[in-house]
Amino acid sequence: MAKDIPVHIGLVGHIDHGKTELARAMSEKVSTAGLDKHPQSEERGITIDLGFTMFKLHEYLVTLVDAPGHADLIRSVVAGASIIDAAIVCVAADEGPKIQTGEHIIILGAFDIDPVIVAVTKSDLVGELELERMAGRIRSILDGSGIKNYDIVNVSAKTGKGIDDLKSLIYRIVKPHIRDTQNPFLMPIDHAFPKKGHGTVVTGTILRGSISTGGTVQLVPHSDRVRVRSIQVFGEQQEKAQAGNRVGVNIPDVKSESIHRGDYLCAPSSLPASDKVYATISLNPLYRGKVTKRMVLSATIGMPTVTAEIVPFITRSDGIRVVLDEAQDSLFLAAVLLQKKIGVEPGMRVLLMRTDLRPTAMRIVGTGTVTEVPDRIILFKQRVRKGTVFRIRENDVLVEGLASTKEIAERLQGHSLSTASGHSGKVTGTFGTRGVISATFTRSVDVNDKVFYETLREEEFSFGH
Repeated sequence: MAKDIPVHIGLVGHIDHGKTELARAMSEKVSTAGLDKHPQSEERGITIDLGFTMFKLHEYLVTLVDAPGHADLIRSVVAGASIIDAAIVCVAADEGPKIQTGEHIIILGAFDIDPVIVAVTKSDLVGELELERMAGRIRSILDGSGIKNYDIVNVSAKTGKGIDDLKSLIYRIVKPHIRDTQNPFLMPIDHAFPKKGHGTVVTGTILRGSISTGGTVQLVPHSDRVRVRSIQVFGEQQEKAQAGNRVGVNIPDVKSESIHRGDYLCAPSSLPASDKVYATISLNPLYRGKVTKRMVLSATIGMPTVTAEIVPFITRSDGIRVVLDEAQDSLFLAAVLLQKKIGVEPGMRVLLMRTDLRPTAMRIVGTGTVTEVPDRIILFKQRVRKGTVFRIRENDVLVEGLASTKEIAERLQGHSLSTASGHSGKVTGTFGTRGVISATFTRSVDVNDKVFYETLREEEFSFGH
């Protein structure tokens, strides 16, 4: 049987619901930023960064991704969700599920993180009856989330109760994803820091492909090509690492301060950088607001999170993409315009949030998938003029209201029209000096029928313009 098969498990939940203590109780080794090494974590007493800890579980090498639970730091939770195979949701026995618990569950569902284990932490603080009631509340939330495979286990990091049961459950249910080792190397960067005598080290989980010491990789969205001096997997030097491995990569030829979470290391020229994408978006049914044109959101695409504007549109049967003032369905198409360039490709998952809303409100607007990364976003704005049939003649009809002057009416000659009932027609001429037009239709029309003239104006869209 193969040894050290990598498995990545997210550890999420509301603030102070025992995630970090559970990670400490389960783990054997700590990676970069593990167990609250961030300076502000010590000052504020909460997890504010992704932490990575590891333990061996039979043939598996399990990495726990400890994500922050504070509402203001939910973007880091999304960053963690993009690299994990399964998840543990921590719910404190003495408090129960909170708003952020629900948000985290929605994020897990959006990124297809399934199965999920709910660890009822601090279970030593309440009695068995309360634990049974808690399990019922948790089941009702999960049953409405779309997550099909879940288990609930009571644990206490303080007494050790349930820790072995939790590990046994992980071993029973976790099936590591088939790793893509054949396609070009891709790794989102979650930390970058200088190491004395070595230069910059970046850490992340390899999503696909492989990397070797002495090789050349590219930083995206930067264009820098950099040399790989060395590779570590949980502190052990390796000549090569591949999809599924959590690694530290020494790239001495670039300054660490120029690298940000959400940047990528990739095979040269394999990942485009862009500040605009087309996406298919599914509206979160728990979100109570509307999605309107040019609405400002927080967009997480893959690993990075960027301020964005969204422009809903429909694609007509003739292939023309027409802008909508407001998304009309729960599943809709959209252009997502980003404030800055990120590494992005078709197939990457999208999560849209309203970070301007209070933490007690549902802030997840929707989730989706990138369908295209175009060089330009070209959409058509539709304008519809409405007129009325006021006279029926032997060979045509007269319509008023579509033009205000004879000159404007003359410019409409030959253009297509439609009626409220869907009949098509064409402008054949003008009548008088008041902008009245004459028209013919494929079906008979009546006096007072409404007639529509549509114009389309092509426009290029980018963030802020």
